[in-house]
Order: sequence, then structure tokens, then C-alpha cells
Amino acid sequence: LPISSSSHRLSRVAMAASVKHCPIPEHPTVFLLNSRPWIYDIKASGLSGVSDSQLSDALLDGKVDVLWLQGCWELGTFGRTHDLADPTRLQHFRDCLPGDFSEEDVIGSPYAISSYVCNPVLGSDEDLAKFRARLAAKGVALMVDFVPNHMARDSPWIDTPRLFIQGEGAQAAFGRDPYSGDWTDTAQLNYWSEVCRAHMLQQLLDVAERCDGMRVDMAMLCVNDIIERTWGERLRGQGFQRPAEEFWAWAIPQVKARHPNFLFLAECYEYDEIIPSGTSLELLRQGFTAVYDKVLYDRLTDGHMDNLRGHIHCSSAMPLGELCHFTENHDEDRAAFHFAHRNLAATVVSLTVPGPRLLMWGQEHGFKNRLAVHLRRAVKEAPDSTHSAALAGLLTALPLCRGEWKIGLPVNGDSSWKFLVWGWKGNADSGDAAVLVAVNYTDQEAWANIELGQILPEAAKSETMELVDVISGQSFERSFSELRGLVVGLQPYQSQMFKCCFK
Repeated sequence: LPISSSSHRLSRVAMAASVKHCPIPEHPTVFLLNSRPWIYDIKASGLSGVSDSQLSDALLDGKVDVLWLQGCWELGTFGRTHDLADPTRLQHFRDCLPGDFSEEDVIGSPYAISSYVCNPVLGSDEDLAKFRARLAAKGVALMVDFVPNHMARDSPWIDTPRLFIQGEGAQAAFGRDPYSGDWTDTAQLNYWSEVCRAHMLQQLLDVAERCDGMRVDMAMLCVNDIIERTWGERLRGQGFQRPAEEFWAWAIPQVKARHPNFLFLAECYEYDEIIPSGTSLELLRQGFTAVYDKVLYDRLTDGHMDNLRGHIHCSSAMPLGELCHFTENHDEDRAAFHFAHRNLAATVVSLTVPGPRLLMWGQEHGFKNRLAVHLRRAVKEAPDSTHSAALAGLLTALPLCRGEWKIGLPVNGDSSWKFLVWGWKGNADSGDAAVLVAVNYTDQEAWANIELGQILPEAAKSETMELVDVISGQSFERSFSELRGLVVGLQPYQSQMFKCCFK
């Protein structure tokens, strides 16, 4: 296949081999860093020009476990040219940057990849390897994008026989999902072709040598049932048959045979009418480490307490840490804009349940202006200092939210239904510090008595326990022998996250 020369591929693998895979803790904090906008914002000359202080800022001063370096791969010229020729997209860009938009702001979609080599704005493959080594030295894992469904229309692979689905004439079909129409800057890969499956497996193996995890874009589109719905008739007409084995179930074990602790994070949305048993559960069955929890995002948006509580309490994947939670990413509005006065409460919920905890660059400042994925910048705005302080306290305490999650803490009182409550039991790794999370996700004041017996140690190290609300900074002292219930009063959409430890 005319991909990149084998010598270039072996060179990249050799560079990557000098950096060992960075261990990733359970329930990691994952930070989405939009790489090219970040480089533009800090005025660095690629990854090699990022200073230590700039990198520390990007890693939230030690609060990040996994850095998702979004958009680090090479793009062709077609995507940007296509964007600039599309009046609808141009209007969208002007709306995002009212008054001072220029064509130089358009950088092309990071999801129309031409090849898996480092984007020249960031530098070379060697620069990417050195950047990963800098992260590893700080105990931070590198996660990158993998886009399995499609490639850029000017990818060097575009003329490879049987790699893409044939569209009109001799050209490749546009990438798409079952419902949203053609993505006209992309070419659709053909997972019912052995040529494509072998080729994309090799890409997975090569990319896995250069990072510690992948965020797999629209991963469900490679599932056979979804391919059947989207492309089945056309593929059979072109002489292809449905494979007996799912691509991910075949490919992921081959990557994990080399890298057992590799993080496979699937972007995934539910297609109940195609996979009634659950698209997310199907991807987990096929080998993904974790999948997007868009359901929690939607429940937090709707605000219906029974539905929200039902998902948190009853999802089979929730206690296993297999759902990745977020209130913001590049496909959604900024959380501070979308959730408005509910933002902090929604963020506390999404970051303190089990599973990878995803934040996006700028969320730590409470920014409201959306950074469109095709642009190098958003409208400038001042940080929300109150939000920043609260989130910093929350992120500092997240390492305590690992180990044994306790969802069934008894909550008593007439307004107990207004509370979302869970805890993390203290253990030796946390210095026996336990965590209590209480969120009033309603528009009314709420009071309740929360029983803490399930999260507190059985034996006292001292008689006095200190309860520190990491969000507000307030602290309280209680007698351990008497601390079996805690009276909590919360204003509408207020949250408290108590670190409970012996003094």
C-alpha cells in the first residue's frame, strides 16, 4: 500500500520505543488540549517551543493524568480549501468570530486526517516523541486521536484499490454516519474489505507505539450492524460481504498484546434502533476500555432527577469505570454556556462518578465562547475566577475518588429526593481519607441527613475528623465516634465535596 515508506514507519517506531508507556490510574482525569489553537495561543514554535511553564499550565499544575492532544496529525490542503469554499461554513466561522474573522483563522478539521504523521504546525514525529517523553517525566500519559471511519480526500492512500467504498464514478464515497448526510471533506473507508481491515490494523499498531491511549472518533461506525444500515446495499453491489468477525474485536486484542494497559476510549452515541442492546455496551464487549457517556450529559441537560439518578444508579458500566463523563468537549457548547447556573453542579457530578473524567482546555477558566474545531481561536474572554477556584479544589481532590465507590449511602429527610449523593471509601492509598459528594440538582433549597458509615474507616486513628469542602474551602471538625450522619443543607444547584480525614 502507498502509505508511508516502511523506512519512515520503522523510524517512527524506533523513536517511540525510547519512551515507555506511561501508566494510567483508574478513573483518570483526561484533559482535551486543542493542539493547534493552543500552540497559536501561547505563540510557540511547535511542540519543541513549548516552555516548561507553558506545559505546566496546560497540565493544570499537576492535576491531569492523561493529555488528549487533539489534532496532532497531518492534514492535506483539501479540507481547508473546502471549508473556505463553503458559504454555510464560512458564515458559521464568522458567527464564531464576529467582527474580526479572517481566512487565516481557518485551519481545517482535525478529523479529516491525511496520514498519521505529526502535523507540521506542531513539528515532526521526533518532536511529538520528545513531547510525549516530557509528559511521561511528569507522570502524564499521552492520548491522541484515531479516526477509523474516514480519511481526508487528499490522503496519499486515496487511490489504493479496495481501501475505500466507491462512490460516484471512480471516486471514493464521502464519509458519513447513518443519519447526518455526507461529510464532504472526507473519504469513507471500507471495513468489509480485507485490504482495509489489514491496513487499519497496521495504523492502529503504529500509532499505539507513539502514545499511551487513543480517543477513537465515532468508533461505533465500524460495527457491522451500523455498516449494514449505512452502506450494506452498496457494498454488496460492489462485491463485498459482511465479515464474520467485528473489526474492533479482532484488532484491539492485537494492540493490547503489545501494550496491555493501553487506553482505548471510544466516542460513541447510542443507535438503539440498530443495536437495541446498547451501542456503548457493544463497543465495551468488543474490547474498548471506556466509552463516551453521552447519556449522562443528556440527563444533566434535561435535569429530570429520576432519569438522572436512574442512569447513575442503574447503568451496568458505571461502577466498572467504563463510562467517560464530560460536560464539555469540542462537539458541544462550552459547559459554562450550556449549563449556565447549573454548570458547577453538573461538573461535580460528571467528575466524581467512576470512569475517565474529561475536561476541555478553557473549561478550567469557565469560558463560554465556543472554540470551533475548524478554527485556531475563539473570542477572547476573561476567566471566571470563582469557577476557576472551585474547579481547582475539585480537581486536586479527584485522586481520592478512586478505589471503592459507594452509591447507596442512605439519605434521609423530606427533601432527600433533591440530592445526588455518593462517596468513595478511604483506603491506605488515600491515607484513609474518604470522600462524600452531595449535589442539589434542583431549583429549590434542600436539606438531608446523610449516613456516612459505608465510607468511613472501621477504626479511628484519632477521635477528631476534619471535613473539608474542597469546593468552597470550608472545614469542619466532628467527633469520629459520633460521625455517622451528616446534616447537609444546599441551595439550588449547590454542591459539596467533603474530604473526610483524621486530624
